[in-house]
Amino acid sequence: MPTDSADTPKMVLAIDHRFDLFTELLSASPVHPTAAERERAASLKQVVFEGLLKAVENGVPKSEAAVWTDSDLGESILLRARGMNLNTMMSVERARVAEFRFEDALGFSERMSNLDVTYAAARVPYNPGEESMVNEAQQRKLRRLSEIARSSSPGLTLELIMRPTQAQLDQSGSVEAWDTDVRPSLIVQAIHELQDAGVEPDLWALRGINNTAAMATATAQAQVDDRKVGVLFTLGEGSPGEMELDQDLINLAARTPGCRGIVFGPAIYADHLRAYNDEEIDRDEASVRIAERYNAAYTSYAAALSTSDVA
Repeated sequence: MPTDSADTPKMVLAIDHRFDLFTELLSASPVHPTAAERERAASLKQVVFEGLLKAVENGVPKSEAAVWTDSDLGESILLRARGMNLNTMMSVERARVAEFRFEDALGFSERMSNLDVTYAAARVPYNPGEESMVNEAQQRKLRRLSEIARSSSPGLTLELIMRPTQAQLDQSGSVEAWDTDVRPSLIVQAIHELQDAGVEPDLWALRGINNTAAMATATAQAQVDDRKVGVLFTLGEGSPGEMELDQDLINLAARTPGCRGIVFGPAIYADHLRAYNDEEIDRDEASVRIAERYNAAYTSYAAALSTSDVA
């Protein structure tokens, strides 16, 4: 469980499957990378983690910093982070698949124990408008994941990944309209359906929507019936070239009751990592720049939290 309390971590740096180093930076096959490409990808993840460590040195409290990565290329990161008493999230889902699948269905529980991770974590594609057979299969697998997490020491973080169905797109007219007008209610419905199916994470991670009522409703659904559950808002999930973090969403996270923090994606590090990989800057400069961006995000969130009414 968390090193501090169920309310932590507040600032999660995701170096997981959402940013595919093989395709984004290395021009390599993500399915059959060479040993050298795997070694390079693991090293690039380390650069990002070194940025997080510098941010901690620069004042981010350990109890409010966390890292989310996979146990394949990120094993050493998980071990180092736990050695420093940071909260860790270990991805348990297989990358680049349309539905949730265990990365290692038989051995991931033992692996979590060996790495002493704080949370098992999974990014879960789920849309209530999808075919019932698809969603029922997802529910069964996620219920099993939830049961395993409850029977072992790590907590469980589930991040909902929602993509529009063709029928929803046809009705909405565009992805933008669907995202604004339809997705907020679908998030609430998805959480409800998964709860009814016995899926009970410790933390839900939801992509932030700049809509106060929508995020409050989704967070309330996560905590319905007195569930002791936290919610994280995910930011920086756009194109890796879109590096500006949304201050309005940071403020919204700070003032939403039940929100326990933010998951920051590649917006924190992608451009600096690309510059390092292209030999435009050296390793230390890359980690320094990543630390500066993480520190700035933390400062913004901490300042917003200090002026909000959320305890």
